[in-house]
Amino acid sequence: MTIMNDLACTLANMLCAGSVEQTLSFALASLLTLTHPQWVCFLIWDADLKRYIIGETWLPDAETQNPAALRRLILGQANTAYLGDPYTPRLLGTNAWYHPLNARETHVGALCLGVDEIPPEAQPPYDLLVKALSQAIYTNARLEQADRERAELESDRQRLEQLLRAVEDQQRTIDQLLAAERQLSASLEAKVEERTAALRAAQNRLIQSEKLAVIGQLASSLAHELNNPLQAIESGLGLVMTQLNNAAPEVRSDLTIIRQELERIQTIFRQMLDFYRPVSHEHLPLDVNAICEGVRILMRKRLQDAGITLRLQLADPLPTPCGDSNQIKQVLLNLILNAAEAARREAAHIQLTTATQGQTVLITLADNGAGIPPEHLPRLFEPLFTTKTRGLGLGLAISREIIERHDGSINVASTPGKRTTFTIRLPVKETCDRE
Repeated sequence: MTIMNDLACTLANMLCAGSVEQTLSFALASLLTLTHPQWVCFLIWDADLKRYIIGETWLPDAETQNPAALRRLILGQANTAYLGDPYTPRLLGTNAWYHPLNARETHVGALCLGVDEIPPEAQPPYDLLVKALSQAIYTNARLEQADRERAELESDRQRLEQLLRAVEDQQRTIDQLLAAERQLSASLEAKVEERTAALRAAQNRLIQSEKLAVIGQLASSLAHELNNPLQAIESGLGLVMTQLNNAAPEVRSDLTIIRQELERIQTIFRQMLDFYRPVSHEHLPLDVNAICEGVRILMRKRLQDAGITLRLQLADPLPTPCGDSNQIKQVLLNLILNAAEAARREAAHIQLTTATQGQTVLITLADNGAGIPPEHLPRLFEPLFTTKTRGLGLGLAISREIIERHDGSINVASTPGKRTTFTIRLPVKETCDRE
């Protein structure tokens, strides 16, 4: 009864053991009690190598006996026995009992005892012990294999996570490179557009310079050749008009028209020469509102005769830009004359407005005239471009030159049949030192 109780405890310990080594240790203690062997050797089957490997070995006197020689002998005999029959317990040689261990149709190892046979009285507990040992080795081997597989899976998972992190890092790097490439492309496109615009502007300036050179050569030649004769004609015409005070009205009217045409010719020559020659100008504080008031006074009689109303809407206070008041006045007079020619005859009016936009003074001149065709707007400020039957097309070109010399700009917007608006922008500066 004591043997069975000890065996029950051993079997329970074997089945609850956490490793194959612990299982063999519990089994060894029972085998020594049941069979009294001269030696014990446990063999574990390696399914990958297809052979036995040594488990635990017991010798009563390991110091005087040779455990290594015993292991080599038993290992060779057991591997040979397995090839013959891995299921039947049997005696391999004198004092060498071979008992295969199988569980669930799986060979898990072998038990080798230094006995000739198992004692009959020990056979039942011995069979239970061997059966439990086979099952325990099988279970522990499966658990150890599962642990190895889990460890491999965990290692694979960690490697995969590292790979994913590396891929994410590479993706972020690629995204950063793509963003930098897009930014660089946008910057390059902007620079190309800027250079293209600058090239077009340079080409336009070159074309304008060529036109100015032609105008200057023509103006110099004509002024040299025709100015003196024109002055002589004008002087003689003045004497004739003085002496013909009592002449018929139609005669005096004809002479007046001749004088006006002579003055128009001289005006054209002055415009041509002014446009060609660099004109020096003052760089003083400008009272823009006062300039607008002066223009209204100068143009009042002419606009009244034409039936046109000039309205002023002046911002007060108004910052002070710098420049030449006479030249700004010349620009406004030219714009008002153009607006008067284009204004409707019924309820015709011109609106002159001043305002502030940041550090810029705005001067706006709007009329309710016939407007400008869209195809003419891009060339409106070109020299020698005109749609009028009279004039050389220099008025707006001269106006733009004046405004640009003041570091400003002049733009036009027009709706055919309704209105035209010119906008002048003059920068406000802290001081008006001559540049």
